[in-house]
Amino acid sequence: MWTVLFIAFPTFSGILLSIGVLRMKRPFFTLALHSVALLDVLLSEQDDDEKFEAVNAQTAKTVKSLLLNIALLSALIALTFYTYYYLPGHFWADVLPDQQKLFAFGVGTLLPFLYPKKKRSAYSPMAQLFHRLILNHYHLGKALLKRQIKGIEHPVQADQISAVLITGLARAGTTALTRALTDRGPFASLDYSNMPVLLAPRLWGRFYKPKKKEDKERAHGDGIKVGLASVEALEEYFFKVVTNDRFISDTQLHLHELSAEENDRYRRYTKSLCSNGQIYLAKNNNAILRLKSILLQNPDMKVFVLVRDPLQHAFSLMKQHQKFENEQIEDPFILEYMNWLGHHEFGLGQLPFNLSGAAPQQTDRGQLNYWLERWVDYYSYAKTLSSIQFIAYEDFVAQPEEVIEGISKATGIALKTEGVALFPKAPVDVPEHDAGLAARALEIYREVVPASPA
Repeated sequence: MWTVLFIAFPTFSGILLSIGVLRMKRPFFTLALHSVALLDVLLSEQDDDEKFEAVNAQTAKTVKSLLLNIALLSALIALTFYTYYYLPGHFWADVLPDQQKLFAFGVGTLLPFLYPKKKRSAYSPMAQLFHRLILNHYHLGKALLKRQIKGIEHPVQADQISAVLITGLARAGTTALTRALTDRGPFASLDYSNMPVLLAPRLWGRFYKPKKKEDKERAHGDGIKVGLASVEALEEYFFKVVTNDRFISDTQLHLHELSAEENDRYRRYTKSLCSNGQIYLAKNNNAILRLKSILLQNPDMKVFVLVRDPLQHAFSLMKQHQKFENEQIEDPFILEYMNWLGHHEFGLGQLPFNLSGAAPQQTDRGQLNYWLERWVDYYSYAKTLSSIQFIAYEDFVAQPEEVIEGISKATGIALKTEGVALFPKAPVDVPEHDAGLAARALEIYREVVPASPA
């Protein structure tokens, strides 16, 4: 009996140490964030006075956080030492052999880690921290980008396609088409294995070499399997960083132009992702915001815009919006993650495109009319652009091989057309909506669909 009582003290000491370490996660993460934020300020291109002031302010936060961590760690060590060596002597003479005490202490340190915890996010706390350290700091991102594109040149070659962009309003089939193209031609793209070091994938690839399997359904719940090899809309982070988010306001996403310098960095960035004559392939639903200047400065890029039956499309957007709202309430990191990548299509961070210069007339995101208006606004603008090619979602679903063949002819790129996976979609009944708005959308749809390659 006395042995059991003596063992309880070192076991409790080990438990205390582990709980303390687990509780110190938050202040330690805060210190890491402040430290990288200080590095980010040091890498900034502010004028000397502003930079000096920003460095002082961030240094103060970092030092305060460091001192807090030192104080907490010192208190934890002192309390652990006290409960291990001195507390037993206050009650009985401590005669437990050191070997048994160390064993009991080791068992105690393991017990808190064995306690089952409810998983609140698909990303571990450490993974979330790493994403925040990299994606939250644009000056650090620019430094990484500078390293990525150093020595890279990519002059325009108007007689040869060097990049293919797949775009359209979300839920138009852009992901499915991009995935169909990925393995059927000499393409290079960003994929999930590049996260979160999106602006220096070559550097990141030296340290991170995961197995690229596609065995998990993506968050949209649409049956599309994803993995670290899955091409996704990841290039938008480049535009967020190089423009300092100048096209994003609290309520809308705005039209903007890429400067010649920004476009040059974009070309060199895309070239840095390619090797052995590969062609850059991207999916980016936000491309519409800067497409005029991209098309003007990059005649060697071919752009395909997906368009879908407006009522079915609007209903799909509304359902996805509701789904992501619920998921982001349950796991706030999903919202943070989507905001980093510029995914404002749906969910709590949903922001409409401002393509007409006017604020949305429909404001209730729970109604189909809001999403119909987004459809009309998007494709009313898209049909005014030259040098783009529309592809009907319905054509791709029904005749995917013919659509791939059409892309091959339009680009001059040899593509495999056989064995394209089908994504059968049956029309669904849609809720009540404005008949006039629907008629306007259908008119636009009929204008652009004949330009489809299928």
